[in-house]
Amino acid sequence: MMHKGQKLSEFEAYLEDRKRGTATSLSAIEKAGTEAALNRCRALARQIQSDLLNKKPDQFVNLLSLADLQVSLERAAVVLEQEKLRLIARKR
Repeated sequence: MMHKGQKLSEFEAYLEDRKRGTATSLSAIEKAGTEAALNRCRALARQIQSDLLNKKPDQFVNLLSLADLQVSLERAAVVLEQEKLRLIARKR
């Protein structure tokens, strides 16, 4: 069983990893441009959809990873919706 300090340490390591991943993604987007980034996101979404269509609920052994994926997808959807609204407002 994990102690509270171990759980916190794991969470802090997870947050640091997410920060590094975000920085890497932002750097790649800056280098390749937003169109390339959107194309990459589309390809990843298609891959995720394909993989998930073939899975059954009992095949998910790590619920934390599944929850993290759900939160990430929901956050991405919010960001895309905000960008869409910003573009519509700019055209007016």
